[in-house]
Amino acid sequence: MVIPLVVLALALAAPPAASPGGGLPIDLSWSRDPVWDDGLAEVARYDAHRRVYGVDRGFETTLITVKEDFDSRLAVKADPPLEGRGLVTVLKLNIISRIQTENYPYNYLTSIFVRRDDPRRLVKMAGSSQEWCGTTFKEVVTWDGPTRLIFHSYFDGQADGSHPMPLDGGALIDGQLLLVMRAASLEKGARHDVPLYDSLITNSVKAPVASPVSIVLAGDVEIPTPAGRFQTRRIDVLPASGSGQPLMSFWTEKTGRRALVKFEAADGRSLLLREISRRDYWSR
Repeated sequence: MVIPLVVLALALAAPPAASPGGGLPIDLSWSRDPVWDDGLAEVARYDAHRRVYGVDRGFETTLITVKEDFDSRLAVKADPPLEGRGLVTVLKLNIISRIQTENYPYNYLTSIFVRRDDPRRLVKMAGSSQEWCGTTFKEVVTWDGPTRLIFHSYFDGQADGSHPMPLDGGALIDGQLLLVMRAASLEKGARHDVPLYDSLITNSVKAPVASPVSIVLAGDVEIPTPAGRFQTRRIDVLPASGSGQPLMSFWTEKTGRRALVKFEAADGRSLLLREISRRDYWSR
């Protein structure tokens, strides 16, 4: 059949097609890789940027990824003996940042736990911020009643409380994408629609709202970094329309460990890999 040139042009100009039923397809071979069973953690250091007080700040962020046996009742790492306990195997991502400003430093530590057999399924998120004015703690609870965000804040009008945070419909949280994008199984030209919650790595609290976004594979690109040159695939998070400038972009290794090599967000956040290794950091 001969396709009219006008029809062909319109097809090429249209946004990528959405995946059937929405959601983000993943390749479970990444999280099932035996490398996660070696008893070590992946420690990756990044040159990072974030806007604080309206100024672009450079600092270091460390991402630590490790497999753990998780007690599904207590929602903590399970230590031996493990017999008779309800366990779920998780991948834990710790995100550690210290941002210096003219006034004082901001410190953030966030732990994100996802199921190893499906990184799209959040098990727990716990994070805190510390600076000279006070400390804020947040936790996403999935194991005890409806999924919700629990918080303890030093800000007037926030204090202690909780907000509903449903994760149905394939909803993801911003920091979770640092793991999920490594497992994503994407084809160029396909659009995958998901609800996405904003980053919880802040020193204040607001009611979480999931906004629809589209995730697309933008293509392959070689990225130079302080850790060397990497062959990567670029994945863009776009507004729900599937067009416009990316809200976020992730560059991950094309093969093997699929490490996160680079990250950029429209709000000024960025990461660029400086070094990566596997080691038992807790014994040193």
